[in-house]
Amino acid sequence: MTIHDRIHFTGNPWPEGHAIEQFRWTASVKNNQVWFDLHLRSEDYDAQREIDEPEDEEIDSPSDWEAPIVWNNYHRCTLSSTNWGSGGGFAVCSLSDFSLARIDGLEASVDEPPPEDMEDNVFHIYLLGHDAAAHHRIRFDRIAGTDRFNIAWTGKIALAYAGDHEYKYDFAAHLYDVEAPRISA
Repeated sequence: MTIHDRIHFTGNPWPEGHAIEQFRWTASVKNNQVWFDLHLRSEDYDAQREIDEPEDEEIDSPSDWEAPIVWNNYHRCTLSSTNWGSGGGFAVCSLSDFSLARIDGLEASVDEPPPEDMEDNVFHIYLLGHDAAAHHRIRFDRIAGTDRFNIAWTGKIALAYAGDHEYKYDFAAHLYDVEAPRISA
């Protein structure tokens, strides 16, 4: 990952976002269709900037989303279609149509609208506990003359672990110079 690879959670205590420690983009073929899986893990939320909170005073944050102590309790984010369960990813195109030129500029919409049961979401997220992520928009832009892409990934989060099932929190991840996956023969 480059220093520029980051994920932002709008309104959380770190407006500068969090560095991405690990990212995997893989592909598979199912029923003659190409499917993509993505796996992202951030550094610890406070890895680049600690937020000091006095231990002897209670900080009155309007919500868990805005409270550094809550974020630090869960350490880091994992957003993945492969980390929990058997994976599955999302369909991209037929195998015969697949090429790097074909996916250049591709914007995939995933879980739009979200499934009724959050367990059926393509991507699962560990953020402030095991929460839910949906309304994904994932754009792949090829770096000219290479097999590498810049990826912009946005979506919404529901703090399901705390019992809030409304997708009301925004995230945006930006990844640069990511090698395209190989399709197995």
